[in-house]
Amino acid sequence: MSNENLNKRFNWGLMMTIITAFQVLTSTVVIVKDGVNLKLLAVFAAYIAAEWMYFFIASNFCGQNNFELETIGFLFSGIGLTVCASVYDDYALKQMVSILLGLFVFIMLLVTLRRTDIVMKLRMPIAFAAVGLLAVNLLLAEYNNGALNWITIAGFSIQPSELVKLAFIFVGAASLDKLQSTKSLTKYLIFSFGCVGALFLMRDFGTALIFFFTFMIIAFMRSGDVRTIALVCVAAALGAIMIIYFRPTVAARFSTYRHIWEQINDAGMQQTRVLIYSASGGLLGLGIGNGKLKHIFASTTDLVFGMLCEEWGMIVAFLIVLTYVFILLYAIKVARTTRSAFYAIAACAAAGLMLFQTALNIFGVTDILPLTGVTLPFISRGGSSMICSWGLLAFIKAADIRTYPKLSKTILPDHPLYPPDIKIGKRSTRPTRRQVSVPRVVGEPINQKPPTSQTARKTTQTKPAQTKTATRSTSKDIPISRQTRTATGRKASTSGTTQRSASSRTASGTARRTTTAKDVPISRKSSSNGRTKR
Repeated sequence: MSNENLNKRFNWGLMMTIITAFQVLTSTVVIVKDGVNLKLLAVFAAYIAAEWMYFFIASNFCGQNNFELETIGFLFSGIGLTVCASVYDDYALKQMVSILLGLFVFIMLLVTLRRTDIVMKLRMPIAFAAVGLLAVNLLLAEYNNGALNWITIAGFSIQPSELVKLAFIFVGAASLDKLQSTKSLTKYLIFSFGCVGALFLMRDFGTALIFFFTFMIIAFMRSGDVRTIALVCVAAALGAIMIIYFRPTVAARFSTYRHIWEQINDAGMQQTRVLIYSASGGLLGLGIGNGKLKHIFASTTDLVFGMLCEEWGMIVAFLIVLTYVFILLYAIKVARTTRSAFYAIAACAAAGLMLFQTALNIFGVTDILPLTGVTLPFISRGGSSMICSWGLLAFIKAADIRTYPKLSKTILPDHPLYPPDIKIGKRSTRPTRRQVSVPRVVGEPINQKPPTSQTARKTTQTKPAQTKTATRSTSKDIPISRQTRTATGRKASTSGTTQRSASSRTASGTARRTTTAKDVPISRKSSSNGRTKR
């Protein structure tokens, strides 16, 4: 890729205009369905205004030029807002408030994650806060659909396990980034299995499975030991089997798995309706608000993917699934060039969690996997789920070095993403590992072309006593990783010789040792053309 293409910015303003046009078209269908609904009109107008306000401030005052993740977040959140509005008006207002809260958490996390020293200081307080939140949930929550995962405060329902997901990734990535002793690893293991155990006591098995999968990602990225990870998975599977054996009520929740058509009007009603109505939507869908699945319980939460297939069509639903996969690939890409292991672990864990949760939701409602009752990120209705989804995006965006332009200009001038001709800061004039200093004969101009390999071979035969000389690296030096392999004639093993004498050492100040005819050539890159003869 040429440097001009690297310097060229993508037109995010045009992209946001296209997304806004799509949101206006889809929301208009809901707003004017039963006459002009002023309440929904105000909700969608406020949401679109919030999108553009964020884009304007981030691009003009914060130096941002990478909006891949925000674009996906705004697009998915708008789809979820439209789905909620097509079912019930009050859902739309609550969902819009949840999106704004999620965007606020997204910004605050980006500010916090900018410095790893702050992250390390907040690691233990956040761990204790997460454990305390789960303990409060066990004490105050009431059974809702067979689980203890909701707390009602002043008329608002909160699902603490969704917020603990962010703390789990934060603490895990921070702990394993600066892992110094077995004691630190033991503390993190206690924290992880404590969270998973609390979720089992809450009977929130879907979220417990998500936590365990996230733990596997974090542990694998830090250790890379497949055998240890496999051993942990086997131990977890044995533990799950024991729980199901000694707690028959747990197994009863999965009794309909692969038997939904035998209980079509009973326990398998939701999943059978999802399959029937999804197929009736076809490729293009029946139209927003024209489906029948919206009359089934949990249509906007657990079954929202079925509504997308029925009303929006299979094509749109399939593109949404591919977008979740793109988020994971994006996280892997930015993790390769990030500033610290913390960002790499956090980004991959957040993207893996999001994709795994998406798989549980989609495969659960279609009876490919047991129905666990987890939400579809960004699209399902729910304030806690929306906040968690935006928080996961913050971990991925923080791993991208373009997110912090000022920081990149000061400490990352030689980063692989920045070619040498991009002026992002003052380049150091001292030699680095990425720079090659070209040896020259004492007294020769610096810009003189180095001799060919034949000349170098002839010189080594006639002058047995040679010394190495090196010029100082200048700003025109090219990093090693960006050099292209040229013909063997340009791979000179040496560019000049000087005879060893006291006067020459004093004049040049660059001779370091005396070479003989048996010495090895200076450049490690030299081929057989640069070898010396006895």
